[in-house]
Amino acid sequence: MNQKKLHILADMPVQQAILHLAIPTMLGMVVQIFYNITDTFFVGKLNDPNQVAAVAIIMPIFMMLMALSGIFGNGGASYLSRLLGQKDYETAQQTLATAWFSCVILGITVTILGLWGMPTILALSGASEQTGPFAAAYLRIILIGSVIIMVNFCAGQLLRAEGAAKEAMFGMVIGTVTNIVLDPVFIFGLRQGVAGAAIATVIANAIAFAYYLSYYIRRKSLIPLAWKSVRCRWALYKEITKVGIPASVNQLLMSSSHILVNNIAASYGDIVVAAMGIDMRIFTIPIMLSIGLAVGSQPLIGYSYGAKNLSRLKASVKLAAAMATSIVTIFTVLFALFPKQLIRIFIQDPAVISTGTTILYAMLIGLPFIGFQMVMMNTFQAMGKGLPALLVSLSRQGIIFVPAILLLNTFFGFSGFIYAQAVADVLTVLFSATLFLRLIAEVERRAAHPFVSQKVALCSDEGAY
Repeated sequence: MNQKKLHILADMPVQQAILHLAIPTMLGMVVQIFYNITDTFFVGKLNDPNQVAAVAIIMPIFMMLMALSGIFGNGGASYLSRLLGQKDYETAQQTLATAWFSCVILGITVTILGLWGMPTILALSGASEQTGPFAAAYLRIILIGSVIIMVNFCAGQLLRAEGAAKEAMFGMVIGTVTNIVLDPVFIFGLRQGVAGAAIATVIANAIAFAYYLSYYIRRKSLIPLAWKSVRCRWALYKEITKVGIPASVNQLLMSSSHILVNNIAASYGDIVVAAMGIDMRIFTIPIMLSIGLAVGSQPLIGYSYGAKNLSRLKASVKLAAAMATSIVTIFTVLFALFPKQLIRIFIQDPAVISTGTTILYAMLIGLPFIGFQMVMMNTFQAMGKGLPALLVSLSRQGIIFVPAILLLNTFFGFSGFIYAQAVADVLTVLFSATLFLRLIAEVERRAAHPFVSQKVALCSDEGAY
């Protein structure tokens, strides 16, 4: 075992450990930010709102690929961190191999079903007569490369779980730089338009995946990858999916809610779809940074929980939440000061800029609450608490958001539509904070009464701690 990596998780001071783990992950997310906005940026240079809208329409589908991959990426990573904390290295190796293998099978299934049902997917995604042909060209290529895209994402998550945040970040850098270089080549040089952006995306993911695979082949990882370690056992899948599914439900609901948003936006015109798509790309900057900090902290939280170190667990969560909230608050101020300048980076169309500015101001109300949400989500995942993670996921993008956007849009029209996410974010923070405080109180109670906890564990699959 790599004792240096275990020292970071077990003994390094909390603030130093979070920075050590989170900074590379956040830098990786900066790279991911560029990756997410690259297609919109270069397609926007065509100054065609319909092609920009097409990218916005297909983006939720791309997010769904990430969500499905996250079943084994996030779920496997959470279980892997806890197993390392428990020093169960044999099961950790089986978890790694099983997560990889399962993601490959899932990716193949998605490709087949996605290509078969593409007309229906486009219709449900809000594609209009003007945006439909562009959206179809983009989606077809993304679906063909879905196996590579999904396994690449899964591999990065699993590497972070063992403390290899720098290596995971480097893989993201490779993919993003490749995408940035290839986008103008295919979009402008080869005159492929929006389809060229999709081709560049798939190639970039393939190159990043090749790096991750070579990392395991060269035996640089803490846990070796060996196909002979694959175990298609219910007990193993149960541990992976009880965290992976709730984590993915959050992303799937986010994707579904974006599809709902695109459909409602389309009722106000393709200009609104394009403007909303650009605003969402802008918002990925603070959101991805807070996710990076939360994901970077997750191995430390999971290890502390697995090692039954309650004080270290609480200190890690508090510090991560404070740091994430500070980050999103800074960006809230910046976005409020320079909304039009930000939108002009992507497109020069006056109608899109005006509409996008209005939408951006409405979305800013909920932004300061995003960081806390992301830390809570990853905390529940790290502790293996699938139900709280699922409830928070369902709240932000489902239970609260969907009724909010439908009701507000019905009664207040366009104004209600653009404020719905802010309402959902505020209410979800209150709910997630309540869940976390109750969970910590229960952990403290069990720690104070270990013998009672052992009896409780006999009839609970969560264990005594």
